[in-house]
Amino acid sequence: MWNNYLFLIVVIPIIVSIINLVFPKLWKKILTFIGVAITLFLSIKIFAAEALEFSLLDVTLFQTNSLANFILLFINVLSFIILIYSLKNVKEDIENKFFLLFPLAVSFSNGVALSGNMVAFMVFWGLTGMLVYLFGLLSGSKGAESSRKAFIIIGTSDVLLIVGLVIMFLSSQTSDMYSMNVPLSSLLNVIAFICMILSAFTKAGAFPMHTWVPDFAKDAPVESVALLPAAMDKLLGIYLFARIMIDGLFIFPYLVNIIIMVIGVFTIIMAVMMALIQHNGRKLLGYHAVSQVGYMVLGIGTGNPIGIIGGLFHMLNNAIYKSNLFLSFGSVEKKTGTADLDEMGGLARKMPMTFIAALVGALAISGIPPLNGFFSKWMVYQSVLEAAASQTHIWQIVLNVCLVLAVFGSALTLASFIKFIHSIYLSKLPAKYNDVTEVSFANWFGNNLLALMCVIFGLAVYAIPVKLFLLPILPAGSTIKNIMLGFYEPGIILFFFAISIIVGVIIYYIFKKIRFDDEYVGTMPTTEANRITGVEFYDDVKNMRPFKSIYKWANKKYFDIYKYGTDVSLWFGDIFHKLHTGLLHTYAIWTLAGLVIVTLILISAL
Repeated sequence: MWNNYLFLIVVIPIIVSIINLVFPKLWKKILTFIGVAITLFLSIKIFAAEALEFSLLDVTLFQTNSLANFILLFINVLSFIILIYSLKNVKEDIENKFFLLFPLAVSFSNGVALSGNMVAFMVFWGLTGMLVYLFGLLSGSKGAESSRKAFIIIGTSDVLLIVGLVIMFLSSQTSDMYSMNVPLSSLLNVIAFICMILSAFTKAGAFPMHTWVPDFAKDAPVESVALLPAAMDKLLGIYLFARIMIDGLFIFPYLVNIIIMVIGVFTIIMAVMMALIQHNGRKLLGYHAVSQVGYMVLGIGTGNPIGIIGGLFHMLNNAIYKSNLFLSFGSVEKKTGTADLDEMGGLARKMPMTFIAALVGALAISGIPPLNGFFSKWMVYQSVLEAAASQTHIWQIVLNVCLVLAVFGSALTLASFIKFIHSIYLSKLPAKYNDVTEVSFANWFGNNLLALMCVIFGLAVYAIPVKLFLLPILPAGSTIKNIMLGFYEPGIILFFFAISIIVGVIIYYIFKKIRFDDEYVGTMPTTEANRITGVEFYDDVKNMRPFKSIYKWANKKYFDIYKYGTDVSLWFGDIFHKLHTGLLHTYAIWTLAGLVIVTLILISAL
C-alpha cells in the first residue's frame, strides 16, 4: 500500500488535469483543489514512511530517501498554498488553461523528486521544462518572447542532462541513479559532470544559465512565476545539484567544490547588483530569485554538513518568501494595473494584509533576524569559514573573499528591498489609487500563510526545519558539533524587537506632534508628474565606477547566454545556408560525404 502512494502522487494530478478538459471553470478549480490536497496528504504519508520503491515491469521507477522525501513534501505544501491564492486571482481569460496546467506541474515535479531510474528522471525533468513554456504563453504576445527564451535555454539544459546521464550510464553500467558513483577520472566523465551541473543550474536559475528567470518573471502570469521559478524550479534544480554534490552521483576532488563556491558567490553579486537598479517590480524580484540561488550553491558547495543543511534550508526559505513576494506584488499589480515601481506608493493603508505579507517576505529575504532567511544565510557563512579552516593559505584567502562578498550581497539585498517596500507601500499615495482596496480573502490569506512560515521557521528553527526536515538528509556518519558559531536565540531577539517597537509606539503617542507640509522640488510644489519616488535614489548606482561599464555591458546582453547561443546558431545556419545551395548535385555530394564518414566510423568501431 505504501509503495502505491508513490504511483498515486504522480498519477492523481494527471487524472485531474484530464478531467478538467471537459469540466466548466468552477469545477476545474474545485477538482484541482481536491487533487492537490490529496497529493499533499500523500506527501505527508510518504515523508513519515521509511524508504519506498515503486516498480513497473520489474523496473524500479520511483524511490525515496530523506532528501527526496523532503523535496516532495514541500513541492506539495507550496503548491497547495499557491493554489489557495490562485483560486481568486488568475485572470478570467486564462483560468481554463491555468487550471489544466497547474495539476500537471504538481505531478511532474513529484515525478522528478521520486524518480530513481534515469529514464524516468529525464522524462519528468523535460516535462517540467515544457510547462514553463506553456505557463509563459498564457500571457499571450506579452510573454511570447520570454517564453521562447526560457524554452530554448531550458531545452538546451535538457539535452545536457540527457548527455550527462547517458555518459554516466556507460560509465557505471546502471540506470539506477541511487547506485551511480562516477569518478571524474576521464574526459567523458568530466563532460557528464559539467552537463549535469549546468542542467541543475538552469532549473534553479544560477549563473551562467540564469537569464531566462528575470524575463519570465516580468512577463508570465504572476501565479505561474510564484509556482515555477520561485518555488518548484528552485526545489528541483537544487535537488539535482544536491544529489550531484552530496548523494554520490559523482566522485570528485575538493577543487571542484571551490570552483562551485566561487560560481555561487558570483551569482549572488551579479544578480543583486542587477536587482538594485530595476524599476519593474517583477524584474527586481526575478533577479533576486537568481541571487538567492548563489547562497544555496555556496553552502552545498562547501560539502560540509553545516553547509549542506544551510544550502538546503536556504532553498526552502527562498521558495517560501520568494513565492510570498511574487504573490504580494501580483496583488498590488492587480489593483494598480502596473508593475512599475515609479507609479506606486502609499498602498500600505489601502492593502494592509498584503503589506504585512510583503514586509515579512522582504525582511526574511534580507536576512533580518529572527526570520528564517537570517538563519539559513548564517549557516552558509559558517560553512564557508569551516571549509576555509582546512585549506591552504591561498584557498583560505579565496574562501574568505567569498564570505565577504556573500555578506555584502545580503546587505545589497536589504537595500534593494528597502526600495521595494518604500516605493510600493510607504511613499506618498498617488491620487489615482485613492479607491484601491484590499484583495480577496483567498489572496491575502494564501500570502500570509507563506509569511507565517517565514516566522515559524525562524523562531522554531531548531525544532522544526533543522531537526525535523534537514538533519535526516545528512550522509551517514555526518554530525554537526556546533549548529551555530556564536550566540543565537530567536526568542530573545524577538523579545528585544517587540520591546523596541512597544517603546517606539509609547514615545510616539506621548510626544505626538506631527506637522504636514507641502513637498517641494527646488522651489516648486511637487505634482503627480514630478513627485519623488523610492526608486530614483538608486539610479545613481548605475553611474558609479566601475558599475557604469558593467551595467552597460549587461544592457547589451554580454552576460546573457541566450544571446551567444542565438549568435552561434545563426552563424551555423549561415554556413549551412551557403554550403547547401539548393542544387541537386550539391546535395548528392553531401550525401556521399556523409555516407563515407559513417562508414569510416563503423569500420573504426569494429
